[in-house]
Amino acid sequence: MSVHKYLLSGSSLKVATMAAVDRLSASLPNSFEEGREEGLLELVRHELTIAMTGALYGPENPYDDPEIEASWRDFVPGISHLLYSPFPSLTARKALRARSRVIDAFRKYFETGGHLQAFPMIPEMYEINKSHGLASEEAAKMEMATSLAMLSSGAVTAFWLMFHILSNPDIAETIREELCAVAKDESASDMATPRTKVLDLNGIKDTCPTLMAMLNETLRHHSTVINIKQVQHDTTLAGQYSLRKNGIVMIPGQSIHHNTNIWGPSANDFDHRRFLTAEHKKNLSNTTAFRPFGAGATMCPGRHFSTSVILSLVAMVVLQYEVEPQQGQWIAPTKRNADLWNAMPKPDWDIDVKLTKRIEEKDIEWKFVWGDGAVKISS
Repeated sequence: MSVHKYLLSGSSLKVATMAAVDRLSASLPNSFEEGREEGLLELVRHELTIAMTGALYGPENPYDDPEIEASWRDFVPGISHLLYSPFPSLTARKALRARSRVIDAFRKYFETGGHLQAFPMIPEMYEINKSHGLASEEAAKMEMATSLAMLSSGAVTAFWLMFHILSNPDIAETIREELCAVAKDESASDMATPRTKVLDLNGIKDTCPTLMAMLNETLRHHSTVINIKQVQHDTTLAGQYSLRKNGIVMIPGQSIHHNTNIWGPSANDFDHRRFLTAEHKKNLSNTTAFRPFGAGATMCPGRHFSTSVILSLVAMVVLQYEVEPQQGQWIAPTKRNADLWNAMPKPDWDIDVKLTKRIEEKDIEWKFVWGDGAVKISS
């Protein structure tokens, strides 16, 4: 329950998000440098990994080590083999070695007290593990689950969101206008160059409807989350489906998110205006219609943290950079080889992009903040 306690709402959620935004703001100029050419998924994966893990694990964050970050990237593609293969030592050898390196880094992290400087959730979880008899080695293994929850879907979600925004110049420009409308000019004088503009990202969920609509449509259109429920007593659904007590019900998210009875005849299409209408906005609070984060007791407790950091990254990029595909046009990758275990299907290939600073922004110095900074975590 530590995750629910610290990341579901309140001042602790604000502290974690603020730390992640600070890391993004500091890291982005180095990663998104003028003229850089790289895969879009790789770019956003790196930024979100450093920002989100740094916000939780603190100044001794194991993922700040490029070798550990790379080891995590090597581990994830082998998860399917680790789950389903009868001989993972043969079929997922690279992933097993990578996992061992990450676990060893976390073992050292705990043994040297790195967790004592971290977000309060981390030392509390460590103490809970110790109270159940887990040694540092076993506690380190538990962080693989924490990391997977934090990192498995975020970068893929950000990739698809940025793809849909950047491939439609009109949408990108609308989002820039919404963001600029709520930014504050804090230049020293009217003649100051460069101009200093401050954007409080804490409010963009309320003040940037197009960006939020794009995020929600990205989640609806792409999410492949599967909810699993246990039947509590014998029951019959819709007068024709008999469910036995203790049976297992699997609910594929796609069958709900692409249901024409809920979303209309365009349910299978990506519609960037869908969540700008009152008709579909009401579905956001209805978990029988919209459930990219699950539902009920198993709903993802880190969803507010994750979506806030994703939106912050996208806002920073869209405001400051032109991102163009190297092949000349935006072509949506297929998702046929996506992992079954991941709630967001990764693309079958990355999109190589070229980054340039937007001409309109070359005389502007952007500062990105999250709230006023005056916050204290209540225990």
